[in-house]
Amino acid sequence: MKVTILGCGVYGLALATSFLEKNNQIFMWSKFDEEVQNLKEKYFHITFSTDLDIATRDSDLIVIAIPVAFLDETMQSYQKFYHGEDILIASKGIETKEQRFAYEIVQKYLKNAPIGVISGGTFAQDMHDKKVMGLTLATKINSIEKKVKIGLESSFLKVQYSHDLIGVSVCGAIKNVMAIGFGMLDGASYPPSSRFLFLTKAIYEIRDFISLLGGNPDTIMTYAGIDDIMMTCTSSQSRNYTLGKLIGEKANSQKIEEYKQNTTIEGLGTSKAIFSLAKKNNIVLPFSSIIYKILYESVDVRDLIHLLEESNT
Repeated sequence: MKVTILGCGVYGLALATSFLEKNNQIFMWSKFDEEVQNLKEKYFHITFSTDLDIATRDSDLIVIAIPVAFLDETMQSYQKFYHGEDILIASKGIETKEQRFAYEIVQKYLKNAPIGVISGGTFAQDMHDKKVMGLTLATKINSIEKKVKIGLESSFLKVQYSHDLIGVSVCGAIKNVMAIGFGMLDGASYPPSSRFLFLTKAIYEIRDFISLLGGNPDTIMTYAGIDDIMMTCTSSQSRNYTLGKLIGEKANSQKIEEYKQNTTIEGLGTSKAIFSLAKKNNIVLPFSSIIYKILYESVDVRDLIHLLEESNT
């Protein structure tokens, strides 16, 4: 099976190694020539290209692993080369301009495309090292489910199956915001009792948000849900958690800004997008909102604790 991965970041490369494990032919695309040239020297079993047409031609499965902020531009370029291939979206988040999830951006440019969304608690390095982990695939397309089962599922990569595109997409986006909040509380030296009360409240809020957007609230209990949320919120490998911890510690502003500039922190843009989406739809998301205000309106981290104190059981 020919699998094309759009995006040559660490997660795209980790997915590539997992597909290679099942003897698939892997093509990877990047718009950056220097990146492609460097990767060609390191990964001899993968074909790299900056040409979207060449990379995607005759592919059985297109995997999208591009940050959501750049997905609109890429899909706009790709639509003229698209010929009905199955699309598997591994990008997590929601873009800020129109508050669209990744699958909605793809649907905008690739009309009636067969789409699946895959998400779960999987750090790229762990995937590369073949450590056991789980992903949830949301799709209503039998061919995508079959290709993932044959081409990706393995003894170390467990895949569970769902039809809930909305729920899996919501979980993959908002967990980064909650990870910033958890990191803030940790950095401010609040005890585990307080931090995990916040995490429980965050899980309730995500469940309700899924339901209000028309998804299945039970998706919160999948690998894309509680698995990924727990991992992202509590691990020092999480860039979102790390940013929150720096803010909670009241690190100097230069250090925080340098971290933001030198690191891809998807929760920053997602926080803006979630805040706008909730406001547009008259949805109340108290914990997501207070994290947004701490990030962008100079609200103090203590207000997150005050919200926990004021919230109902």
